[in-house]
Amino acid sequence: MAGSRYEFGLVDAVKAEALGVPGQRRFRLLLEGSGGHACLWLEKSQLFQLSLVIQQMLATLSAVEPSGGALQPDSGPAGQSHTSVEFNVGNLSLGHDPAKDLFLIEARNREDDQEGETLLGFWASRPQLEGLADEAQVVCAAGRPPCPLCSAPMGPEAHICPRSNGHHPL
Repeated sequence: MAGSRYEFGLVDAVKAEALGVPGQRRFRLLLEGSGGHACLWLEKSQLFQLSLVIQQMLATLSAVEPSGGALQPDSGPAGQSHTSVEFNVGNLSLGHDPAKDLFLIEARNREDDQEGETLLGFWASRPQLEGLADEAQVVCAAGRPPCPLCSAPMGPEAHICPRSNGHHPL
């Protein structure tokens, strides 16, 4: 899959979710569109940072009336049939088309991240991005609570906090 590029165009749905029990969860973005579907595996910190960047971008951008042009970008390259893509994300980038008030998210494969080529790109509307940011915040917050002293996750087992010099379990 190295060197490949998938353009999903404007997606029908984008969703954040976590699988597994707290402490052993895996995080992913699920995309569905006319070009196919994708499963982008992320670290919890990547998903959380994506939600923060989305919220910051939406807060700084005022609502823009789309121009008279077509609202949807191309749905994908010609000849590309229904595609199914799954990979571990290394880098994500977020962009905005003010003329259409659409947002572009590009993902790079973790294994190919040094080459810098975007593996997958998709467009989302403002409401879709708002929903994704909110959903990602909820998914990330549903894990183990952080220690009030060191912020490390606390599970059912005793937590030996380094801030308490490791001598007092919380």
